[in-house]
Amino acid sequence: MPVMLRRVLLALLTAAATAGAQMAPAESPARWVDSIFAPYATGRTPGCAVGVSRHGDLDLAKGYGIADLSTGARITPSTPFYIASLSKQFTAMSIVLLAEAGKLSLDDSVRRWVPELPAFGAPITLRELLHHTSGLRDYFTLLAVSGWPSDGPLTQQQFLDLMHRQKSLNFQPGDEFLYSNSGYVLLAIVVQRASGESLRDFAARHIFAPLGMTHTEFRDDHREVIAGMAAGYQPAGATFRVSEPEFDVVGDGGAYSTVEDLAKWNDNFNTATVGGKAGIAMMLEPGTLNDGQTIPYALALSIGRQAGLTSYSHAGAYGGYRSSMLRIPDAELSVVTLCNTSTAPATLAEQVADVFLGTAEAAPAIAVPDLTSTWLAGTGQSADSPAPRQRADRLADLAGSYYSEELDLHVALSGRDGVLILRRPHASDIRFVPLGDDLFTSSDKMLLRVLRDDRAEITGFTLTINRVRDLEFTRAH
Repeated sequence: MPVMLRRVLLALLTAAATAGAQMAPAESPARWVDSIFAPYATGRTPGCAVGVSRHGDLDLAKGYGIADLSTGARITPSTPFYIASLSKQFTAMSIVLLAEAGKLSLDDSVRRWVPELPAFGAPITLRELLHHTSGLRDYFTLLAVSGWPSDGPLTQQQFLDLMHRQKSLNFQPGDEFLYSNSGYVLLAIVVQRASGESLRDFAARHIFAPLGMTHTEFRDDHREVIAGMAAGYQPAGATFRVSEPEFDVVGDGGAYSTVEDLAKWNDNFNTATVGGKAGIAMMLEPGTLNDGQTIPYALALSIGRQAGLTSYSHAGAYGGYRSSMLRIPDAELSVVTLCNTSTAPATLAEQVADVFLGTAEAAPAIAVPDLTSTWLAGTGQSADSPAPRQRADRLADLAGSYYSEELDLHVALSGRDGVLILRRPHASDIRFVPLGDDLFTSSDKMLLRVLRDDRAEITGFTLTINRVRDLEFTRAH
């Protein structure tokens, strides 16, 4: 009997495992989605909302975790979240609608609408702002270098002042793709000046109202409270701290929405209620560089592949919020995930789509230049070779005060134990280790290159990191 029981139990376990792997029952996808979001369903932590639409219908909409830890309010499909860069799609559609109305052209120079922007010696078009091919430095990165707190206050005038001080671009407009939030803030200003309405009012009247997105809005005053919104959180030891945007610029971000409303927006790509067929076609057309190369980015939409099918997606991340949207037209499937914790992974929408599509192919990432490799190639150094330890007298030569006119920022350099220290007011020091005689790098791959005149005297240095290249600091005398 023991032998027979073992055989029966083995057969039952095998059958159960096979049945579980087939995911045949109609309720099975919902259970699989529950398992993806299980870490947020404890009832004690911030979490996420998810919405899945198939064939134009919102089939699945659920909330996991707590929207506000101070009140215990739970996340539901109707909870508004700050959606960060998902906001860019509404900015892009606003520009498209104004182009269709003859109020502007995508090939207009941005300085036609924002003359405060420097000329830079080359015109930048609205189309290049939309496709992130303008060469404009990213204002978030500029502010981070200056020591500005990532969730600190920022007005539109402060943004324009920062852009006005810039003296150069990362590259010639149209030569490369490099994501820059600056372009979409400028587009919001273009909407305001071309339409006579703020982006907030224009999008509300021309996009959100026609689509019935009653819980979606741009917030251009950080003091305003969005009813029922999820607070954003970052981990702080064994607990969490609130981390929400306090700036008043919009366009690159600034919108709040729900998974229910964003499902309606995704459906608009099928119905073309807003924008019409021509407007939707403009939204989906990939950008082209000056050399004719097509980039996998349309108007605020990344173009990729999942399960062998074309996908359109975008993600957002700021403070304690993480958001993602994924649409796969040939499968008539769209997924929206909104989270109020900075620990949420960026792949949640893809994971949910896998439940309905099977194992996904890796979506091709949009190419971002490896700036460290670029600089090292020009210096003959290797990132794998041991960094030479700078002599104390060499570091002493670099010690002193420096000023960036573009950031309106004074900093100081000093040497200590073979390390170059960059000291900023009201921000932590940055430590640089040498890669060569005049080239240094930090732990986050910021590059500092020393500038010298014809007599080899030190005149300043430049900083290059992520979405900002060759930011110049001159030596104070």
